[in-house]
Amino acid sequence: MIPNYLDILAKTINENWDQPALTDFYLTEDGTAQDTSRGSHYTYGEMYEEVVHVAEFLTRLGLHEGDHIAICGENSSHWAIAYLAIAKIKGIAVSIMHSFKPDQIVHMAEFSDAKALFIDNNIWSNIVKPSTTQLQNIISLEEWSVLDGIDIPISTIKRPVLSRKCYFSHVDPQSLALICFSSGSTGNVKGVMLPYRSLSANVGYLFDYYCNTVKHKNAILSLPLAHSFAFLNEFIKPLCVGMHVHIIKKIEGISVFVRCLQCIKPAYVDLVPKIFDIIMGTNIEVLREKNLQEIFVGGAGITKEIGARALSENLPLTIGYGATECGPIISASLPNQYRIGCAGKVLPTLNLLIAPNGEILVKGENVMLGYYKDPEATARKIDKDGWFHTGDKGHLDEDGYLYVEGRLEQDIIVLPNGENIHPEDIERKINALPEVKESIVLARDGKLVAIVVPQITNDQSPMTNTDLRRMIMRKVNPLLPLYSQLYDVEITDVPLQKTEKQTIKRYLYK
Repeated sequence: MIPNYLDILAKTINENWDQPALTDFYLTEDGTAQDTSRGSHYTYGEMYEEVVHVAEFLTRLGLHEGDHIAICGENSSHWAIAYLAIAKIKGIAVSIMHSFKPDQIVHMAEFSDAKALFIDNNIWSNIVKPSTTQLQNIISLEEWSVLDGIDIPISTIKRPVLSRKCYFSHVDPQSLALICFSSGSTGNVKGVMLPYRSLSANVGYLFDYYCNTVKHKNAILSLPLAHSFAFLNEFIKPLCVGMHVHIIKKIEGISVFVRCLQCIKPAYVDLVPKIFDIIMGTNIEVLREKNLQEIFVGGAGITKEIGARALSENLPLTIGYGATECGPIISASLPNQYRIGCAGKVLPTLNLLIAPNGEILVKGENVMLGYYKDPEATARKIDKDGWFHTGDKGHLDEDGYLYVEGRLEQDIIVLPNGENIHPEDIERKINALPEVKESIVLARDGKLVAIVVPQITNDQSPMTNTDLRRMIMRKVNPLLPLYSQLYDVEITDVPLQKTEKQTIKRYLYK
């Protein structure tokens, strides 16, 4: 039986009560400083005391076991504590990316049946408050104050006096722990339902190895916490191991991130391929630091050339492959196991099958319960025998290493930063413009580009291609999250090529 990750965390907290756990981190002109606006720094014991305090606050607000509570904010120690407080009362957390548009944030919170929402003040100030909503309380992530709802100041709640003892209540491994709204383009984003068994299986993978190599050492949390990859690999697992997690609220440029690496000197770091590639080419010396024992690259594949160079530089490279629906890791390799082009070996809590059409199928503890309120979409991804259909093609070599060969159907764009983009969602917004007849969205050099066929009209003064391009960018991009906005628009008079069913032959366009 897989140990519950909350039991593992409780044991780690008890054993490391006075050790550093969370630090909000940012750079100043003369070096480093701690962000004092959000508590700044917590030992494991202080973190747990704050978790208990916020959990009591939630209870006073009328929130209980099984209630859905959303979190939407930039990375911070308070984001992490809010999640653990929800777990403490056996609530169900709902993670929402802070880069979504304000109306999308409210829609996702309401769609997920959240009764409360933790949110950054600046995000809430830009939201048009709905006239009717089941959201009973809006809670500031900055000072735990109620921005909208029952006015119970947290300062009136007495802080707990703990006897250096942490515990979390027993939970059913099959029960829902987290609904993750982290990726996609706009209105069709799905809520992935991750049970405790999925999170626990991800934490348990090579747990003893990490305890023996990186315990009490520094880690960096820089990817958005609302993403399952960062949530698991940069937050939950490092804390369960006993690492000191440095939370970087905002990264403004590669040079700042490199400086953070130099200051924090992490033993473990996660990178998306695009950032790894840039650092390899400009600041590879920070990746050669002896304190850096593992560089986990995931979210998208890396080229064979980059992999070969990493091996030649003797970098401690780990390549992972996964999906949000698997919490998220499906396969990974340790630094001394990396093979060029491979995505490691499947986790022991999963079975993997290559279907006759080459699709990678997995079944086991990591797999989600389904998509929230969307049984049809769930049935399309998890078949009657319990196999999760990844939509990716791949093969296994004779030693059991997995090689991912790309998408089975080219209906999803995976950007270099790991974001999954559904081009049809963006195309619908473009095609809704009266000036547009049809369009296709694709990726070029890691950026989204739309090819647009204009609508022929009897207008005596039709728009120029330049004006049409500008108009499309101006009207469509504000409707999209930052990570799925158009970089360019190309205008063509040639109709897009289609099948007999009148679907666009996407494979013809690059």
